[in-house]
Amino acid sequence: MKVKSLKIKNFRCFEELKIDFNEDYTVLVGVNGAGKSSILEAISIGLGSYIAEFSNISGNSIHNEDAHYKYYEVGSRIDPQQQFPVSIEMGANIDGDNVFWVRSLNRQGGNTTVSGTKQIKNYALQLNEELMHGNQNIILPIVSYYGTARLWMQKKQKKNKDTAIRLARQNGYIDCLSAAANEKLMLKWFEEMTYLELQEGSKIAELEAVKDALKRCYQSIGLDLEDVEFRFNVKTKDLEIYMERKDGSREILPTRLLSDGIKGILGVVADIAYRMALLNPQLLEKVNETPGIILIDEIDMHLHPVWQKKIIHDLREIFPNVQFLFTTHSPSVLSHVPRENILMLNNHQVYPPMNKTYGRDVDSILREIMLVESRPKEILDKLKSFSDYIEESKLEDARKILNELEDILGSNDEEVISSKITLELEEM
Repeated sequence: MKVKSLKIKNFRCFEELKIDFNEDYTVLVGVNGAGKSSILEAISIGLGSYIAEFSNISGNSIHNEDAHYKYYEVGSRIDPQQQFPVSIEMGANIDGDNVFWVRSLNRQGGNTTVSGTKQIKNYALQLNEELMHGNQNIILPIVSYYGTARLWMQKKQKKNKDTAIRLARQNGYIDCLSAAANEKLMLKWFEEMTYLELQEGSKIAELEAVKDALKRCYQSIGLDLEDVEFRFNVKTKDLEIYMERKDGSREILPTRLLSDGIKGILGVVADIAYRMALLNPQLLEKVNETPGIILIDEIDMHLHPVWQKKIIHDLREIFPNVQFLFTTHSPSVLSHVPRENILMLNNHQVYPPMNKTYGRDVDSILREIMLVESRPKEILDKLKSFSDYIEESKLEDARKILNELEDILGSNDEEVISSKITLELEEM
């Protein structure tokens, strides 16, 4: 399953919008308030038509507060009016077939309605039927959404003492579109699989595959480590990192003590990997090859710029068959993404970047792609004054401005070096 298109009407800040997505991955870029998160929310609501067909699994709905507002001048005041119907039309490729369906909210206080969902529902119902008969050949696609509150907004776990029910394959869809992590559910899976591994006295392939995904993610940070291993501590009920450094020293660190950036990404990787293992345990050590759709809002959140540049590549390496839809406002992320995988959001419209992005420096991306000046206005004004003085042959004034720039920026700044050369040539 892959998302091909999204068409929304009267949804949040968008009166109407149509988007086509890259089948491998798409990065949505825009300033705060541009509507990036709303697009991911709309997709999660659309995918709810698939999720809702599985037993005990609920999808997202359109709510009254999602309706777009229009503002009218009435006398001396502004009259805000919500616009209906609110509609979300999804286009997806399912097993080679192009499928379209619509979810709508037609009036305030109404319920979310659906149309054209026969194909997507039949697909889910067929998978349900195969699950009931224990068909090991079916592959359940992962579907999951991680919002910006993924570090702090944890879903409450419903108590279920029956391990067999908890390990049912379709439970890999529980809370998958909630935008909040379900850390308790994930840690419970780690606990049960660890106990099972201890009882059997041998490694369980899908558990090892999840640990390996975490290991690959953590190693990509670039720490000076000889080896790293993730283990579940059955006493503390916590996931821990066993690290061996190149100098021979060792350290055990609970994942809850990691920085927000590392903990956030490891939490996403762990959640994806454990859901894959629950959905498709028959894939054993290859559970990370599960196909599907993953939505991640603000992929750069709390990450060091060095890791921002690598994170999309790392996730696609760890989960090669997943279609990722990201949002970001980080130029460091964009410098490692080709233009064809980027969509810009501005004034509630979407368009591809005019210039190439991959391999460009951050300053160029800020200026040309994100339309943001990389230097403070004070510096830009001084640089312009320097150029004006050079053009007018006022070399003493130019020298004065250059000295001011060097005091502020330092002698190694590219513009300072370039300006020095320009002035020296003019003085010859």
